Amino acid sequence: MVIKKILSKKAIVFMLIVCLTSLPLGTVFASKVSDIQGSWAEAQISKWMEKGLISGYPDGGFKPDHSITRAELVALINKSFGFVELEERSFKDVKASDWYYSSLLAANAAGYIQGYSDGSFGPNKKVTRQEFAVIVSKLLALPSSDSANKFSDTSTSPLWSKVAIGSVYDKGIMSGYSDNSFHPESFTTRAEAVVILDRSLTIKSESSFGTLSYNVAGTYGPATGEEKVSQNVIINSPNVTLQNMTILGDLLLAEGIAEGEVFLKNVTVNGVTTVSGGGAHSVHFENARLTSVIIDKKTGIIRIVVEGSTVISDIQVQSPATIQSSSGATIHTVTLSKALPKDSQMSLLGSFKNVIVLAQNINIGLPQGSVQNFSFNKDASGNKLNNGASILSLIMNASTNVVGNGTIDQAVINASGITIEHAPRNLEAGKDVPSNVNVNIGGVNRPAATPIQAPAVTTPISPVSPGTPTGTATPIATPAATPAATPTATPAATPTATPAATPTVTPAATPTATPTATPAATPAATPTATPTTTPAATATPTATPTATATPTETPTVTPSATPDVTPLPTLSPIPTMVPTFTPEPTPPGPTPQPEQYNVNGTILRADGKEIFKEGILYISKVQDNMTIGYETKLVDGKFSINLYDGDYQITKVSDLNSSDFISLFYTFKVSNEKPIPSSLDIVIPEGHEGTIKYQDGTSISNGSLSILRIEPNLSVGFSAPIKDGKFTLYLPDGDYLIKNQNNYATEEQISLYYTFKIVNGLTEPSQIDIVIPSKIKGTIVNAEGVAVPSGTLMVHRTDTPELNIYYAQIYGGNYSLFLPDGSYQADGFYPVTMSSRVSIDYRFTVNNGKTTPSPLAITIPKGYNGTIKNADGRIFRYGSITVYKNNEDGSQSFYTAPIFSGEFKLFLPEGTYQVNSLFNGEDQIPFNYTFTIAEGQSDPNLLNILLP
Repeated sequence: MVIKKILSKKAIVFMLIVCLTSLPLGTVFASKVSDIQGSWAEAQISKWMEKGLISGYPDGGFKPDHSITRAELVALINKSFGFVELEERSFKDVKASDWYYSSLLAANAAGYIQGYSDGSFGPNKKVTRQEFAVIVSKLLALPSSDSANKFSDTSTSPLWSKVAIGSVYDKGIMSGYSDNSFHPESFTTRAEAVVILDRSLTIKSESSFGTLSYNVAGTYGPATGEEKVSQNVIINSPNVTLQNMTILGDLLLAEGIAEGEVFLKNVTVNGVTTVSGGGAHSVHFENARLTSVIIDKKTGIIRIVVEGSTVISDIQVQSPATIQSSSGATIHTVTLSKALPKDSQMSLLGSFKNVIVLAQNINIGLPQGSVQNFSFNKDASGNKLNNGASILSLIMNASTNVVGNGTIDQAVINASGITIEHAPRNLEAGKDVPSNVNVNIGGVNRPAATPIQAPAVTTPISPVSPGTPTGTATPIATPAATPAATPTATPAATPTATPAATPTVTPAATPTATPTATPAATPAATPTATPTTTPAATATPTATPTATATPTETPTVTPSATPDVTPLPTLSPIPTMVPTFTPEPTPPGPTPQPEQYNVNGTILRADGKEIFKEGILYISKVQDNMTIGYETKLVDGKFSINLYDGDYQITKVSDLNSSDFISLFYTFKVSNEKPIPSSLDIVIPEGHEGTIKYQDGTSISNGSLSILRIEPNLSVGFSAPIKDGKFTLYLPDGDYLIKNQNNYATEEQISLYYTFKIVNGLTEPSQIDIVIPSKIKGTIVNAEGVAVPSGTLMVHRTDTPELNIYYAQIYGGNYSLFLPDGSYQADGFYPVTMSSRVSIDYRFTVNNGKTTPSPLAITIPKGYNGTIKNADGRIFRYGSITVYKNNEDGSQSFYTAPIFSGEFKLFLPEGTYQVNSLFNGEDQIPFNYTFTIAEGQSDPNLLNILLP
């Protein structure tokens, strides 16, 4: 008898205690686990340990490479998925006293695993990869899939595992090896179990919100008009474009995008847009309307390009990023969050209204553009701002180092420990600092409370300039009276010499009178007061333009123009008014010491050619389950950087003066603040030039190739730019697959399947010359003859041992394929409105660039609904149904549909069908059911299947 019961709180607590104390995944803190460092699954294992979901063995190890047993797995699943409901069931090899007894009952109630037909459970049996695929399929109620056919070693696998392998593969939960195998009968390791379940939980959380996922490259959304999507949307593949779409929920640009590109064109998102994927080649927002954007990527640096008429209310930056705002776009506020890791690199290019810094100890670059209001929070200390832009208002509420030659109209000093390399035009003290707080400007300490105005000119001024155009005296205005103190730093004393005396005759006479005496600070006369007097004469005229000096014709003070001779041009025009401070000739004082770096290295090319005269090196580090991106300058092949202890990967080097780049894969460690190896001397393999062109001989002027290294236990992506039909690959020895070609001019992506090897530095074939086959056009409509607006068509080649897969993007019922001669089957269609694939069977051949049939015209058959129930009336909860029909040419066509809560929908052409199998997620159920589709009707009329 089956009895269901819900555990009381005490029982739940007791069960968790049993799991935590008896299970080998017991209670050993992550810090004590010694054998996961360097493991490919270290990040996920550490995260699960921190959450208390797993831990190590009493001996201090986790044993990531040991196989996991069925008992261990169900305990882990129950804990991570929160299963506590029990359904009693007896197994001949399980006793009530066994530590895993309650776990088995919970697993039985959840329905994701059962015992064997002989009445046993096999708690100590190891779990194979195909068994794990079945368990995950049941846990997530995944639709069955025939994608397992792509693997070289699943042809003899039982159907019950085949469809599950295809399901978890389609969702990105489990993948194969680089040799195109899946190893279905290999045992699952403890590390694999954690990673697979971690991915499964992510999928589960997404589906619970009614999410629409785009997992295949392509363009989605109508060519014109607007499509409304009421769900949350996830993009989990590179090279996806959403267009003419309003998303009423949230939008997630997920990790599956990796370093690829994503485009949003005329897209409005009413919810939150989270960017967790994308790389240096950008996430593009074009003519978009976004309320709140969160940048939070675990690996590397994201580049966000905001263009057209895009309007973004708020961007919260939680991971290193480059944000580029083009003319015409509007970003109201950019907030650099506290979540940004120490030493993060941020870059803002273009125009921004408000930038707020909450983070500490980060580097912010403003190479160009403008910011209306830039503020540092009182807790945002230790930051460095490299300013090459124009800032109207800069408020510093914490210690900050501002370098660069950009302009600052107004700087408010509201904390100590602030240094500014290039003087602001206006300087004032904030309300939260004492009047005597100092600020260091250009190496000179001065009171922040003194209202100084610095000249508008930000570059050294020739002795003549003050007399004519700039009226640098203008900014000096009356206020200059006191503030200029510091400027008088070095030579400033000279100006105050005699010239200043004359101007002071005006109302300001009284104060200046005394100071003029001080100017006698003959020390400053060293710069030779005589030469300065001459300019002083001409300087007086300047006074007139500066009439802004108001009543006190202080403008005449323009003799301050003489300071132009000083070594601190920006400050020089101010000194004359404040002789009191002339004694402070400290500027030349502290000479900056060169910074010491703990990581140094070189990057050279194997062919001896210079890599880039100046470049940027991109480095990433995984820390606390987040990848921190670093950038450092490469000059004449050398680089230096300070890095904390951890594991690092050098991913790319780019030319500072062009868009050229080279993908890299170089790993190293930093331990006790020392790199391993001690010197990073990287030799980029010799370049292998190749060409790519269309069948008609035309070439791609600007684009890129996506390349995958395909080897056991190693899957690394590389990119190579295409210019005028040529590319150069800098790759180490290995096996490679060129997957895609991206044409930046036409925004077209073409699926390729071109394999090659590099052995001992030589390519096989010796010359990589890619010819893109002729374009093949086709149409796709639904059963009513209406054009399918958008989606992705999947095609695979049927006359080769390799499973060559190609994708085509659908626009308004049309698509284009670039296929070599051969036999093909279009077997899958991904509609925009569905996250799972619809099985179709459309076969054709290509010969000399011509198709048979011609043209390609696919019609998605009519859909037929059905239900499945058990003999006792219980619903067949989830799984899949596969049917087939015999064709006139002797072949068979198979169609598969997922089962959700006992319901399914098959899209079928006319014919007589046999149910090939039912699959409940773990077992194949033999079943015989025949039906016919004729004239748009099924016979029987309703496909209501009752299991015996």
